[in-house]
Amino acid sequence: MSFLNHKNNQEHTLPDVFTAVKHGVTARQVAEMYGIQVNAHGMACCPFHDDTHPSMKLDERYYCFGCHASGDAIDFVSNLFRIRKREAAVKIAEDFHVHYDPKGRPGRGQPVTLEQKKEWEMRQLQTDFREWRGKALSDLNGDYRILTERAEQNAPTDRNAPFPQGFVQAFNDRTLVEFYIGLLETAPRETQINLYLHDCAAIAALHDRVNGRGQPRTTVREKLEEKKNLLKAQRDRAVNQQQRAAI
Repeated sequence: MSFLNHKNNQEHTLPDVFTAVKHGVTARQVAEMYGIQVNAHGMACCPFHDDTHPSMKLDERYYCFGCHASGDAIDFVSNLFRIRKREAAVKIAEDFHVHYDPKGRPGRGQPVTLEQKKEWEMRQLQTDFREWRGKALSDLNGDYRILTERAEQNAPTDRNAPFPQGFVQAFNDRTLVEFYIGLLETAPRETQINLYLHDCAAIAALHDRVNGRGQPRTTVREKLEEKKNLLKAQRDRAVNQQQRAAI
């Protein structure tokens, strides 16, 4: 989601309540607003059946693995309060301060100012950012565990041997993962949003590389150099053993 550039203060048409809510509020947001406890993995006890273990996944939409209830934010509120979908949409719009056309006809609405349009876009940006941040942190923490294990597996056994390429790559990637996690956990919100706007593709590429997707190929020269270093390390180790045996 990016900000729209406007050259003048022309008026814009406000969306109907269904469109405004669907584009501005997620199922997870309404669930948390109305008292549902959602854990760090986006799971909660389903309010639509007798659920003692979290079986409902909430994000932009919701889905229960127990009773198979599913839908968007409007469906969730409609079922939770047993009200019609339009009533549910209006309730969400009022509780989340979402601007909409009260006449409710898609494609027709009341003109709004540039400031109101920007406010609506900012609300959507915040929604998109929250969804991305949660997934990015989950992916990055998983990547950190993978890279830590990979670095340990590729760590050199001889202090005189050169670092294996696998160890160097895992160490460098883990350092970058730590950097991103630190920003998403402790940096000011504005810095985090800028990270989302400008670096989300780089973070996704890093995640793909760690998990073996889109990984750059090793050239023949690099393979030969790595094999050469390995043979040299083995020869040096053998010489050291012979020298110790001769003492």
